[in-house]
Amino acid sequence: MDRLLIMLLLGISCKAALAHQPVVDMAPRWNGGYGFQTRVEHANSDTITWLEGVYTFKPAVRMTLKIPFTDDGLGSSIFAMPLKRYKNAAQYTSNWGLTPSVRVPTGGGSDWDGGLSLSYSAESVDVYQLYDLHVLGDRRGLDINVGTVHSDGRGSAWFTLWDITAVDSDSGQRVLTGPVLVYFKRNIAARLEYKLAAYDRDDEWSGNYLSFTLGIVY
Repeated sequence: MDRLLIMLLLGISCKAALAHQPVVDMAPRWNGGYGFQTRVEHANSDTITWLEGVYTFKPAVRMTLKIPFTDDGLGSSIFAMPLKRYKNAAQYTSNWGLTPSVRVPTGGGSDWDGGLSLSYSAESVDVYQLYDLHVLGDRRGLDINVGTVHSDGRGSAWFTLWDITAVDSDSGQRVLTGPVLVYFKRNIAARLEYKLAAYDRDDEWSGNYLSFTLGIVY
């Protein structure tokens, strides 16, 4: 499935990063495509397991659902509708994205939160970049991923990226930064990231961030 590597999607979600969409921000990008991923993240001495899915009506219109599970049970799920405008060339693709979202109190309570994301991503043969401004409830932030692409030309590729995540909320501000590794092999995708707290003035945040994602697309 070489189109998984050639036709990438840029694509709101955890305490550390509110910007990313399944599957691994990058797939699928074809009519009727769909995918699933499991993302396990550890931060603030807590571990959250996310079950996430995406359905692509057409490349410019899709829907995503993210369901979190913690030691306390089911958390609040996030439903989003990423809308894209693409520009594609032979060895280059880019897109602007507008993603409205809503956080649903599936874990109990009655509080609903709305959100919105404005994003831009681009990929050439050698370089991948993502910029995302986002808001969800009382959280506002900027997420940046920039790095290199290493494709073997036979359906597999590595992305070695650097992430910068800045978040402002009612509890304070923080900036996290660190390396990201993404791997694609045909319709299988994996993402590993680790971020240090470069700036922490947030009463609800302590320590660093680690996550691992494994996904599949059709």
